[in-house]
Amino acid sequence: SPFFKFVTKSLFSYINEKYLAQEVCGIHFSNPIGLSAGFDKDANLQNILPSVGFGFMQIGSVTLHPYEGNPKPRLYRLPKSKALVVYYGLKNIGVKKIAQKLKGFRDKNFPVSISIAKTNSKDTCTTEEGCTDYKGCLEHLVENNIGDFYTINISCPNTFGGEPFTTPEKLDALLKGLRKIDIEKPLFVKMPINLVWEDFRKLLNVIVEYQCDGVIIGNLNKDHSSDLIKDKIPDGVKGGISGLPTKELSNNLISKTYSEYRDKLVIVGVGGVFSAEDAYEKIKLGASLVQLITGMIYKGPQLVGEINRDLVSFLKRDGYANLAEAVGEFHRKK
Repeated sequence: SPFFKFVTKSLFSYINEKYLAQEVCGIHFSNPIGLSAGFDKDANLQNILPSVGFGFMQIGSVTLHPYEGNPKPRLYRLPKSKALVVYYGLKNIGVKKIAQKLKGFRDKNFPVSISIAKTNSKDTCTTEEGCTDYKGCLEHLVENNIGDFYTINISCPNTFGGEPFTTPEKLDALLKGLRKIDIEKPLFVKMPINLVWEDFRKLLNVIVEYQCDGVIIGNLNKDHSSDLIKDKIPDGVKGGISGLPTKELSNNLISKTYSEYRDKLVIVGVGGVFSAEDAYEKIKLGASLVQLITGMIYKGPQLVGEINRDLVSFLKRDGYANLAEAVGEFHRKK
């Protein structure tokens, strides 16, 4: 209701377009902090998230066919590690129902991205079947003019067949098929973070070849043996790790990607954002936009407004006229 939106906005939101607003890929972002894919799987929150203070959001990941989710437990907290074990496995109600819910939703100050993945099923395990599934999902969204930009999620680890499109050859096959669709909106790719740089770079080269607009770095950490995990993960708890154990992996890849591809790809930084300092670090490493989920789960929805308020303070302190001037600053100082 309008009243509830007003109350939420007065409690949480912080607005300063002079310092925080940007044009990225032709889209206006009132601030750089977005909700990452994986939280609002079925398009239930797009009407309230602007009032919470987010500058944009990703819905999904959305798949061609619905999936009820992996067997429980599908979410487990690791409080000492500031992390979650996530095992939803692309749970969602399917692209047709989600498109119907989003039909007519437009907010010029609140861009919505749709994260697209392949249906979690043994029937989509092969490269050909997987490509067909991705293509059918994206086609439905494009035909119905849903969303402001699209993200191709190639890096969800909790599915049949694992991450089947994280090799250059298979990613080439996927993007070749998707580029046959008449897509007029920006296209991003959500990246894995457990690859060594040389393998990561090979994927970026394919992404650049098919003229995608940007990359989201990155997805869940699959390494349960990481020294950053301070909690014992019980037997039977499966899934990728979100939160703090993703931070350095994400930051290193953001930095290297910006260093080599700054003129070719926009970067959205994800992983371990619990404060404005965390967001600012990703921005100065090369991310134009930043997304979070786990930080909000641990610290509450007020975190979004706090980050935006503190970002303005940092920008003023460092002598920037706006946030865009700070993007990639660490590289200019080298």
